[in-house]
Amino acid sequence: MVGSTVGRYTIARTWELTPRMLSSFAAGVNDPNPAYFDDAREGGVLAHPGQVFTFHWNTRFMPGVTYSREENLKGVHAWVDIRYARPMRQGDVITAQGRHIEVRRIAPGMLTVTRITMTDALGEEVAVMDSGGISRGLWRDVPDERLAEVPSRPEPSGNAGEPAWSTTFTIPREAAHLYTECADIYNDIHTERSAALEAGLKDIILQGGATMSIAIREVVNRSLGGDPGTVTRVAGQFRAMVTPGEEVTVRCIEERDTEDGRAVFFEFLNQDGAPAIYRGLVVAK
Repeated sequence: MVGSTVGRYTIARTWELTPRMLSSFAAGVNDPNPAYFDDAREGGVLAHPGQVFTFHWNTRFMPGVTYSREENLKGVHAWVDIRYARPMRQGDVITAQGRHIEVRRIAPGMLTVTRITMTDALGEEVAVMDSGGISRGLWRDVPDERLAEVPSRPEPSGNAGEPAWSTTFTIPREAAHLYTECADIYNDIHTERSAALEAGLKDIILQGGATMSIAIREVVNRSLGGDPGTVTRVAGQFRAMVTPGEEVTVRCIEERDTEDGRAVFFEFLNQDGAPAIYRGLVVAK
């Protein structure tokens, strides 16, 4: 490892968004919404809002910075906040690049916040993802440093009463394997049990991006009339782990209009009833 990485940029990568790429991602999170599959529709297919996790994962490396096997095994995705300027769709050419905007020592380990900016072929900003990752039980000898703040977000009113809706279903045992291929995101703790055990886990766990994308599936199809093109923001904290093959619940805590748009507050509960996604938020125009 090197010293502080705050202010440094990750590698940049560019993708042409083809119907195959976009429909494959949606299939990887079992989302049959026609918006992701009917490439004969006017304007072609849209990108699932979770497609940004593909760009995030594949631009995570930073020139001159290497991580040990222990650091890789103990790294966890802690939270995410994504703002969309417009929906991505087939034919777009998207370039993504990250920049470390914060490094901080916290009780669980070393927190690193990366801001990934996604632009189109004209150089116009399409989406920005702020992503927090923690190296569990590992701390580096660098000062706490922050270059930018994550924008404030709508919060639930706290008096919503019963959930607006709730759905319980089983995450297939093969879900992590399908997602890793369809999303082009690979980390062996999600697909190889031996690697998960080496990392101190009891079993493979579902990827955080897959968990969030499945939650987005339920919110879009239940609260937003099935229109992913209206989504302008997605946020949430990754907490408890999801074991493929087990039953989970996604429930809407509250829906209401805010100055930012229609806000849907949700939580994703794992097989033990613990929040796999805490303070979940989808905002739509």
